[in-house]
Amino acid sequence: MTCPPRKCFLKNNLADRMIGGKTHGACMYTHRDSKFGGFAGPGAPDLLPAKQPLSEGNRGDAAGSIDGDAGAGKTPNFGWGCVSKCALGFCGLMLTSLSTLSASDLPAKKQGKESTGLVNPSSRYQVTDGWNLFLDVEFLWWVAKEDDLFFAQSGYTGGPTSSNPPDGTIDFNGHLQKVKPHWGPGARIGFGGNMEYDEWDIYLNWTWFETTARRTKHAKTDSELLVLWGHPDIAAATGATKAGGKWSMDLNVLDLELGRAFWVGRYFSIRPFIGARGAWIDQSFRVKYDLATSPEMFQHSKAHSDFEGGGIRAGADLRLALFGGWSFYGLASGSMLYGHFDCDYRCKAGGVSIGRTTDGFHQPATSAQLALGVRWDVYLHKDRYHFGLFAGWEQNMWFGMNKMNRYFGQLQNGLLQQMNSDLSLQGGTFGVRFDF
Repeated sequence: MTCPPRKCFLKNNLADRMIGGKTHGACMYTHRDSKFGGFAGPGAPDLLPAKQPLSEGNRGDAAGSIDGDAGAGKTPNFGWGCVSKCALGFCGLMLTSLSTLSASDLPAKKQGKESTGLVNPSSRYQVTDGWNLFLDVEFLWWVAKEDDLFFAQSGYTGGPTSSNPPDGTIDFNGHLQKVKPHWGPGARIGFGGNMEYDEWDIYLNWTWFETTARRTKHAKTDSELLVLWGHPDIAAATGATKAGGKWSMDLNVLDLELGRAFWVGRYFSIRPFIGARGAWIDQSFRVKYDLATSPEMFQHSKAHSDFEGGGIRAGADLRLALFGGWSFYGLASGSMLYGHFDCDYRCKAGGVSIGRTTDGFHQPATSAQLALGVRWDVYLHKDRYHFGLFAGWEQNMWFGMNKMNRYFGQLQNGLLQQMNSDLSLQGGTFGVRFDF
């Protein structure tokens, strides 16, 4: 039997057909309506196999005609036309093996567990006969910290150090006084859904956290507190009997992600994503002094660093499956934003305003996010629902987010420093996810 021209491929290796021995050839008709793109292959329907063993007369070093035309008394004819047929058939076999495997054709519990196909199979959580939407709620127990929030120096003597050579007099000998941050609650709420297109998913979440850090310091009887923020143009105003600082921070972040989760190996899953981020971060730092003047004078200073902006964000979610629904998870992302800073400053002494400035400008901002933790997931009601619990540690860095304007010394000297310190938020994250 002879295979139709350009409609067959070799099931066995061509070299095996050319050597002596009891080797069988096979050809298969293509099925043009096949899901494998028109090439016959394993699993393709309506295949018509037709085996044709090599005759005894075709054995030898030259291996007789593959088309079966060689026989007793005939010279084997191995031409370039047959070689081209074999090459075409081999290409068809390779393309068949590269055919895409859609995870949507598999039950929810089987998704991502197939071992065939060269396309990374989906590892997203997906329910059966549902909307494939999901809700994520997280409780945050975080602490926020920021540099440069000093307000006083203890151990100030007020003695002059103008002697040359120095006579042993010191200006201060003590500790820098800085506000003390506290742990507090926050929240993150997200909503998303699975898409049919290439098994992508879309996810929108909002993160909220606010905190207040404060501290008050009284001077010892034999010393004063050195004033580190701007003060009235009075020499005695460089010292205070009491000083206090209060830092307030309110953070709101809105993230939109478009990602695709897939298996890399049998137990490791990765979900790269890209999206947009909007951020609103308001900060204020209040400093109060009881100045060591005669009579005593109260001074209040307040500086702002308020940012609002938006930009792009990208990263990846990681998951290492263990057993019984348990797994380790990780998250790494970075964002590049562009927005507006409001950095106003004002100072009052004795209830009267003695200095005020308005400062607003546009500037880029960057942030980084890392998280590690453990989670447990389960499918319920015959895969109709998915439920997950997770707990971990998360850290967020906002680089150069503190742009407060700080005047120091006598205000008339115009000594100004614009801060450029980082804001960090870190702590425990405890959440639940529900797919339906």
